[in-house]
Amino acid sequence: MRPTILVRLVVLAVGIAYTAVLALTGVNLDNTAKLIVGWFPAAASLALLVWDLWAWRLPPLNRLTRRPRIDGLWEATLTPTEESHIPEGGNRGPIPAYIVINQSYWSLHVRQMTVESGSDSKSFFWDRVPGDDVERLNFLYQNDPRPEHRARSPRHLGTCSFDTARLVPQSVRGVYFTDRYTQGEMELRLVDRSKGYTSYQEAAAHVAELRSDDRS
Repeated sequence: MRPTILVRLVVLAVGIAYTAVLALTGVNLDNTAKLIVGWFPAAASLALLVWDLWAWRLPPLNRLTRRPRIDGLWEATLTPTEESHIPEGGNRGPIPAYIVINQSYWSLHVRQMTVESGSDSKSFFWDRVPGDDVERLNFLYQNDPRPEHRARSPRHLGTCSFDTARLVPQSVRGVYFTDRYTQGEMELRLVDRSKGYTSYQEAAAHVAELRSDDRS
């Protein structure tokens, strides 16, 4: 279970437990004021849960938060710079990739998949550059190459920044830098809001199926 899921369940459970204790200890909730006092913690916990999972995405509300919605499956292209220290035999790009983003208001996970490796975000933060209308995502990730590529490309860490530009973007630009002294640019295009893909091949099969349906 992800820590964010556990926190949500604990917050909701504490609110409900507080209300249950009031009832079991004989507190008489027979008027409006007492009902508010008794049920407020449970209602507030539920409201926070609804906000985190869904409400912040609604158009009248997301303009207040400036938090872009970027969850779903993205088709990406990575373009390393010429100065990148790519080992002999490595892919100098452009490198096709798929990115799966799971997002709530207070949590986010980024999974990037290429033919040779997979990456998972370890920490993240949002910031907003003065003059920008929406927040920018920055995250630290760990890359785990497939076993057959680890002699040339060992496990490594990297940082990435996504410039979303819009509240509900269909494309995203990004830059990355790794502790192998490689860096480059990223171009992301939204495929759909589906998630749960664990490999490049699985995501590619889904995209191919979508395009086949579009042609038929």
